[in-house]
Amino acid sequence: MYFTCWSQKSTGIHADSLKVYERRFVPTGKLSLPTAFSDLCRAELRQSRNQLCAGPPVRKFLLHVLFWLSYWFIYAYAYSRYDGNIGKYLLTEGLQMPARILATYASFWLLERWGRHTWWALPGVAMATIAGGMLNRLLKFWYLVPEFFPESTIQFWNLGRLMVDVFDCVLAAGVALSARLYFRQQESLRLEEQLRREKSEAELFALKSQLQPHFLFNTINNLYALARMKSDKAAPVALQLANLLRFVLYETRKPTIPLKQEIKILTDYIALEQLRFDPDRLRVETIIELDDPQQPITPLLLLPLVENAFKHGVGELRSDAWVRLRVCLSDKTLQVEVENSLLIAPQPSTKGIGLANVRRQLELIYPGCSSLQTQWDEQKEQYGVYLVIQFGHTDQT
Repeated sequence: MYFTCWSQKSTGIHADSLKVYERRFVPTGKLSLPTAFSDLCRAELRQSRNQLCAGPPVRKFLLHVLFWLSYWFIYAYAYSRYDGNIGKYLLTEGLQMPARILATYASFWLLERWGRHTWWALPGVAMATIAGGMLNRLLKFWYLVPEFFPESTIQFWNLGRLMVDVFDCVLAAGVALSARLYFRQQESLRLEEQLRREKSEAELFALKSQLQPHFLFNTINNLYALARMKSDKAAPVALQLANLLRFVLYETRKPTIPLKQEIKILTDYIALEQLRFDPDRLRVETIIELDDPQQPITPLLLLPLVENAFKHGVGELRSDAWVRLRVCLSDKTLQVEVENSLLIAPQPSTKGIGLANVRRQLELIYPGCSSLQTQWDEQKEQYGVYLVIQFGHTDQT
């Protein structure tokens, strides 16, 4: 249990992503994630969400200080345009800042505390801003106007001027709240993108984990059949299988591999399948045209297409079976055509998980720039799978 949780934590895959894996790819009643493991990952997800939304305390404090300093200087500069004495207004506006800040954070607290009950929070916010305006009004009445504006007169209960002071606090709280909502929205978008990325990574991991045993079981079954017949082909098949195992165990962990390496696996697999058939029973045609053999591609993306042709196509024919593979990469556009002989139309229940797996990987890795189509030609008695990926579009996006 400890090793499982540690491995999952090190890959950065959270509980929500694993729920997707468990729901989509684990057969019901056969296997489920341990309860303790799920609870631990959910706790880590909640902790990371809280940290992401709250942000580092020092950074958060500095942002608040920067906001209020900017607000102070903007106010002082705006009023100094009357007589050009910015020093005086820096002092007078600075003395009024505590009431504005107090009204603002009191409003924040009320909205956080009663945010789900808006009609309870709004009266409290109104009272907080009115109290802030009254404090500044008292400050002006007892000190600021007599000290800095002796030529002016002030009446404390002048309703119009009192409303200006209250609106002053409302404006400060409104600007601060708008800034706070903006930053929270940005953090929420980053968190959403992070969760979406982790979900995609978990699903891709599940797809590859599903595909590897699917492919290996088929190959081992072929080896078992040759061994039972005591065929001389069993040893070459075992060697080919060892090479494919090495690729599946080590290379598929990488996000991408060169296209030429994926093509090498295809040709090795075809050679492995040819050992199972008599030369007069199976005919294979392979056409490879690559203008950039180093083009990155997801591992094991093309193999299910070829495997599908052998398993559900020529494997069911006793004679005159054929497979045609064409892989063409030109100007960042990959075209893969896999055609095989097939006498009757394929049934949905016999298509296996390979093609569905490839479709889902294309949706996750190459969305909007890939297509996978299948076609059965009754007159020619052939079945074809056609894949197109535009790598140039994915590089730009």
